[in-house]
Amino acid sequence: MARVLVIGGGPGGLTAAISAAELGHEVRLMEKGRIGENIRCAEGFFDVLKKLGKPSAGVRFKVEKLIVRAVNTYEIDVSDLNLWMIDRREWQRDLARTAAEKGVAIEEESPVLPEDLKILQREYDYIIDASGAPPITSRIYGFSPFYKQNCGKTVQYVMEGNFSHIGNNLKVGLLPGLYGYYWIFPKDNKTANVGVGSFGKEPVMLWKLLGHVLEREGLSGYRVIKELGGICPVRMVPQLKYDNILLVGDAAGLTSPLHGGGIDMAMLSGIEAAKSLSSGGKDYEKNLRELLSFRLEVETMAARVWEKLGFDKMEKLIGTLVKTRLYKPFLNPTGFNTLPFRLVFKILGVENAV
Repeated sequence: MARVLVIGGGPGGLTAAISAAELGHEVRLMEKGRIGENIRCAEGFFDVLKKLGKPSAGVRFKVEKLIVRAVNTYEIDVSDLNLWMIDRREWQRDLARTAAEKGVAIEEESPVLPEDLKILQREYDYIIDASGAPPITSRIYGFSPFYKQNCGKTVQYVMEGNFSHIGNNLKVGLLPGLYGYYWIFPKDNKTANVGVGSFGKEPVMLWKLLGHVLEREGLSGYRVIKELGGICPVRMVPQLKYDNILLVGDAAGLTSPLHGGGIDMAMLSGIEAAKSLSSGGKDYEKNLRELLSFRLEVETMAARVWEKLGFDKMEKLIGTLVKTRLYKPFLNPTGFNTLPFRLVFKILGVENAV
């Protein structure tokens, strides 16, 4: 049994704490705020590799279709995917209850400062850093700039209005001049997360762009309940273990380079970090890269095509993908090597963009 400290009460930290406790370790979790508060995401739970299943709580609906708007609007059947719209606050609080039942000592409103970390390293056998991007560890070991250089930027409103026309679906849209997309993710018929994200290097006035999105989608008269903003790292950090510290979730750079989602990878990294403790954490990085590398390679390929083609050509590409149903492998990239995906790009005439 090891003494384990988990920093951060998000999906990665809570999953790591639960997994470590189930394996017999003594676990303490420190969260700087209140678990389930200050949520900064669109709250779509996409279990890409189908290894996690339905969330334990907070599910609002299983997503049936992805509505994609560029010049035209397309509907893509995603009912076969493990894709749910959730309430993350409710779900994370349920995870915290489970962790407490497993024996995890949870301390809320307990921020860990960089100067605290060196002391904690001596007090615990292992520290699992799930403190977000950039994490506490990066401030001591000097790699904080990595996150700024390899991240997307997002802004979002939580809005009240009539969203019944979207139904049990999620809507995303492309805009000219934006390497990124906007989203309308309804939590019910009257509330939705509406935001826009940029994955490009060029500066974009995202709040102004979000105002344009509201006009485009007929949402300008809806009430804004909350304003949010943040970054999402879109490249795994080169090193995941620093002495007795393991990085998970956003701290490890684990959000999708294609769509920015990362709840599933945060959880998977938490599970792998906990499992690796029996080997002194030595197997963590190797096992996690083996688990996620193909998925991330495929998503990076698709993102590169998107970045190089631009709005007008992406409109044509989306139309072709929907008409031929060649989009299906990209929605469920499991059990393949990269050859089928490169073949799809060749058929579409965009292999030079990969």
